[in-house]
Amino acid sequence: MKIRTVTFLMIGAIVVVILSILYTDNKEALDRQIFFGHDLSMPVWLCFLVVSFLSMLVPLLFGMVREARRLLGNLTARRAAQSHREAERRYLSGIESMLNGREERALEEFNSVLTLNPNHFDALLKGGEVLRTMRRHAEAIEYHRRASRVKEKDLQPLYSLVADYEESGAIENAKAILNRIIELNPKRSLNAYRKFRTICISEKSWEKAWEIQQKIEDLLSQMGYPRTSEKKYHLAIRYMLARRYLEQDRAREAIGVLRRLVHTDAGFVPAHLRLGSALAGIGQPEEAVQVWEEGFKATDHPIFLTTIVDHHLEDEQPRKAIEALKSALWVGKKDIIPRFFLGKLYFRLEMIDEALQEFTHLRGRVARFPALHHHLAKIHERQGQYPEALREMETVLLETDALQVDYVCRICERKYASWVEYCSRCAEWNSVAVDFREERDVEDLGISTAPVYTVEEQEA
Repeated sequence: MKIRTVTFLMIGAIVVVILSILYTDNKEALDRQIFFGHDLSMPVWLCFLVVSFLSMLVPLLFGMVREARRLLGNLTARRAAQSHREAERRYLSGIESMLNGREERALEEFNSVLTLNPNHFDALLKGGEVLRTMRRHAEAIEYHRRASRVKEKDLQPLYSLVADYEESGAIENAKAILNRIIELNPKRSLNAYRKFRTICISEKSWEKAWEIQQKIEDLLSQMGYPRTSEKKYHLAIRYMLARRYLEQDRAREAIGVLRRLVHTDAGFVPAHLRLGSALAGIGQPEEAVQVWEEGFKATDHPIFLTTIVDHHLEDEQPRKAIEALKSALWVGKKDIIPRFFLGKLYFRLEMIDEALQEFTHLRGRVARFPALHHHLAKIHERQGQYPEALREMETVLLETDALQVDYVCRICERKYASWVEYCSRCAEWNSVAVDFREERDVEDLGISTAPVYTVEEQEA
């Protein structure tokens, strides 16, 4: 009981005492009747007594009401705290079940939490994740919608909704949620933009992907990060955009994009190759070859040598192919790759002595090169040097592990170098046997199946 209530009661008691004293000295006056109506009267002393009683009763009643409300509030708070503790206990139990892969049990625990507290944010989030794992996408979406209503400014349930819609195949809905995330906080939506970019790439929507890529780079720049931190996507998206232009017969636009890509990253091999092909396609073969040569000079990638050789051979100009490979010997960082391709070209052109000279120059400079030994074996066979050819073929077999017996699990098809009694992948016993299905194509040995050209045929 509060001090104010006690004070009122003490004042009331004092008034009663004073009235008692006054009654003794003023008995005659206090016994007089006070009329309140036609048949209703009351002595003065009784009026004073009633008023005093009421003055004490009112604060007493208010005090009792306040005390009852306080007791009720404490009881409600204790019940709420107990309910909260129980909800948290069940939530943690649900998390444990979730981590152990017991989705059904986890969902039961999260639902029991929501029974105690329908707006439990974390239970709604995790329950939705479990439902998504169980491929109950409609229910997962509903859980995450409820979570987003509980905390309207929290982005986590929105990202969960994106995942729900993606897995359910509702890509347009996923895009709409990503746009909503971006609208809520444009300057803090880097992850949303990246997710949007991934969707556009999967849909091969390269124009939209490039638009989003530029926004990502702008955000990175505003955050103090270099724009080049997303360089691989920058190159890949613009490259695919150039390919789209080529498919739409917009070769000039494609060439412009590809030139900028080559300027941005001289080591981006696909841009060099596609730029050369685009130039050749519009009737500029010399410029195409120049682009491929610059690509090889910048990267030392053998695909450029193959492309140049094939280009010249298609034009029935094997001498130009030879000259291009000889030139590559001088501009490359190492001469091993262009010298090998020059030897291969000589072999295709039936220039056996020249091919042998190039291959012999490489022998001993590389530790493992099955294709080199295969070509040496074929040359020795042509020259009738069968023991040397046999030794070279033995080297090919050893370096390609062609004589190794492989074992494979009949259940999960995991391969083993030797027999084992137990498959570590699928946990099956007695399932590993010799893999008789293994076949090795000629290309696996580094052998070309392209047609042979000769200088004599070209000159004829």
